[in-house]
Amino acid sequence: MTIVSRVLGIGVIAALSVGCSPSQKPAPMTEHARPAEVEVDDALVQFSLVTALAAGDYTGGAILREVLADGDFGVGTFSRLDGEMIVLDGKIYQASADGTVRDADLDGTTPFAAVTFFNEDGRIENFAAASLNDLDEQLDRRLPRPNAPYAIRIDGDFSELTLRSVPAQAPPFLPLVDVVKHQVTWLHRNVRGSLVGLRCPTWIGSLNVAGYHWHFLSDDRRIGGHVLACRFPSGSLRFDECTSLVVHLPRSREFDEFNAGKIKKEDIDQIERQRVQTDR
Repeated sequence: MTIVSRVLGIGVIAALSVGCSPSQKPAPMTEHARPAEVEVDDALVQFSLVTALAAGDYTGGAILREVLADGDFGVGTFSRLDGEMIVLDGKIYQASADGTVRDADLDGTTPFAAVTFFNEDGRIENFAAASLNDLDEQLDRRLPRPNAPYAIRIDGDFSELTLRSVPAQAPPFLPLVDVVKHQVTWLHRNVRGSLVGLRCPTWIGSLNVAGYHWHFLSDDRRIGGHVLACRFPSGSLRFDECTSLVVHLPRSREFDEFNAGKIKKEDIDQIERQRVQTDR
């Protein structure tokens, strides 16, 4: 398998997929047109760049209905950072900083999200993890291809979870690394639900979070958020290998003015890959 890359204009860029094909001149596109040659059924489709979000581009963005048109599983946030986004089984849930979880308003927007249509490529039953770091390390050893993105779902009984969300922001917006210093966190024990995760390889760089990004949603849809810590004695793990990457770029002034070079990798890790210790 070889890499194919296409640059398809501002609306959609970056189809990195397997196999070689002859280049074709794309048809003229309107602002909202989708090139017919981009196949998204097995793609990781993302809206904006994590570095733009980290720089404070929190408003506008894709309409949530459009996000669901490109995937039924994934993670993200909402306009003004108003809660954590969990996309599961074809629905978008909003885990707010007040601790509530609700169905998202599909007429709302997202400054950043990454979704895929979850098509199971593999499964590990009776999977256990003593911590979030332990979970990541096990998956590094067991996922088949280290340089492919993966969507990962783990269903089970979680003996302990630390979750976070952040409140909606108001201008002038602070950088995200400063916003998460004031995040709201919760400790939950003995909760049944699903981890919704993405694993992106390091070559993705400034596009998305390199490594693992986990959100959680309980079976009763009452508990959710970004995962800072977890422990579970047994779960059913399923994964979906994404064979292409599609990136929708914002058309906003804020996106045009942000400077990715000012965003440090350490800031991204602090924002999206933060870990906390749990009591044993």
